[in-house]
Amino acid sequence: VGKVMFSKGNVKERGRLPALVKEGETIVDMFAGIGYFTIPIARTGKPSVVYAIEKNPDSVRFLRKNIELNKVKNVSVMETDNREAGLEGTADRIIMGYLPGTEKFLGRAVDILKERGVIHFHNTYRKDELWEVPERHLKEAANNAGYYVDIMERRVVKHFSPGVKHVVIDAVFTAGKP
Repeated sequence: VGKVMFSKGNVKERGRLPALVKEGETIVDMFAGIGYFTIPIARTGKPSVVYAIEKNPDSVRFLRKNIELNKVKNVSVMETDNREAGLEGTADRIIMGYLPGTEKFLGRAVDILKERGVIHFHNTYRKDELWEVPERHLKEAANNAGYYVDIMERRVVKHFSPGVKHVVIDAVFTAGKP
């Protein structure tokens, strides 16, 4: 069994995300792994900082090496569980590139957001659950935290297993009532 994860199926997503980042944004990659989203965002997205949170020490070792090889200076590696990382109210944009079961971390993601911010929510769903169930997960997390949510984009990243899709939803969360 491997100690780290790399998915070549995420190539388009790794190219898409940096283009969405606005100059000076604070980014939090809640499941940074070896940096497959962190590095492209830090190199070309022009954020002020990317907080790369990863609890797997083997992945962190590769993440640090990737940061060095790619000569990025605006990444802060946090070797911890994202539920223990602090950062409440700091992020303009959050990457949730973990699956399956990502919905369990949505409440934490909203805690990390500023009063307005974007969450890129990756997860797996059966074809018959699209798009109702993932959007319900986002709306419940927003409501529980006193936010409202607007869906910007939803897309299938790849086929995960028979009848199951890896999807991403880009959603804007705003504190208060619409």
